[in-house]
Amino acid sequence: MSYLFKTAKKVEKVFSELDKQIATFQNQSGLHCAAKCNLCCMKKDLETSVLEFLPLAVYLYENNLHEQFLDELAKGHDYCVCLSHLKVEGKVTGCTQYEHRGLICRLFGFSGLAGKTGEKKIYTCKVIKTGQAEEYQSATARINTKLKIQMASDFQMKMDQIDPSMANDINLINVSIEKAILKVAYYYSNSPGKVPKAG
Repeated sequence: MSYLFKTAKKVEKVFSELDKQIATFQNQSGLHCAAKCNLCCMKKDLETSVLEFLPLAVYLYENNLHEQFLDELAKGHDYCVCLSHLKVEGKVTGCTQYEHRGLICRLFGFSGLAGKTGEKKIYTCKVIKTGQAEEYQSATARINTKLKIQMASDFQMKMDQIDPSMANDINLINVSIEKAILKVAYYYSNSPGKVPKAG
């Protein structure tokens, strides 16, 4: 198993741990994303690391979708290339690669940040703050007493421990996705017999 593939698996393990903690927090706080909302995906200056999109890059290469994504990236989308605005019957517009979304996509909405005086704050959006004001205010008070919240800095540190170089290679989201895809494609195109198998 190649270094990149092993690294992607380590990232997926961190994501799995985070997803479980977020699910617990959502259940205990009552906070949740608004139905069919993808406003956070439409932030134009969203910055991410290359490492958090390594699992996506491996998945795309395994399934021979990497060239299609590179073609889309070349079009210079304002928003994340994974975001679909197409209205398809039976499907909700939004992330086309939700299972393989990055760390920032998982953290935003339901993780904690440390304030200037050490108090914890919920890293979330205006839609949740206003649309679920009572639950938000209650959760904000409780995370500084007894309600456990996953801290964004803790998971960023876990990523640093996996691969400091890729974890600190920060770019606009589409640039990071492109770098991750090119890194995986270059490795496997120069490593005969090491192409990962889907599934």
